[in-house]
Amino acid sequence: MSERSRIRINLAQSELEVEGTEDFIQGFRPQIEALLDRLPEAQVTTRPTPAAPTPKPAPSPTAPAKLDLPPFGEYLHYLPQSATEVDRMLAAGFYLQQLSSDDSFATGDANKRLAEHGIKVGNASQCVRQSLAARRVFSVQRGRFRVSQQGRSYLKQLTNGAIPE
Repeated sequence: MSERSRIRINLAQSELEVEGTEDFIQGFRPQIEALLDRLPEAQVTTRPTPAAPTPKPAPSPTAPAKLDLPPFGEYLHYLPQSATEVDRMLAAGFYLQQLSSDDSFATGDANKRLAEHGIKVGNASQCVRQSLAARRVFSVQRGRFRVSQQGRSYLKQLTNGAIPE
């Protein structure tokens, strides 16, 4: 009897996961290697890089870097169908944080924005508390939160890199 083996590949980092017996995995080796070889080509064709990047002025320590995000409805389509209410609240909070002058968001504002797009969250405060416990957000003042670097990385992984860190 062969041992169980696993291959893991994360598309954001060119990785894929296959689990089974060693014989089963060896049967797929040529296809997996061919797929991995094509991934960098696909990324190059879909994301052309500029020949000479223009230098950007360094952001001041008091001014957080803001991202150019699409309209909120389009932004929500980056989330997978399997996204939980907690994931949707985190994404909405991140979006609102990018629009705010103090680089933070309020639970009620994120919930209201989701509701405007037909997404009903059972308990928005509980969703934010779960993100706090997972260290994806942190409190900046009473009722105001900021998505942490860990939260940004989570969103990037959740959306396969569509939402930058």
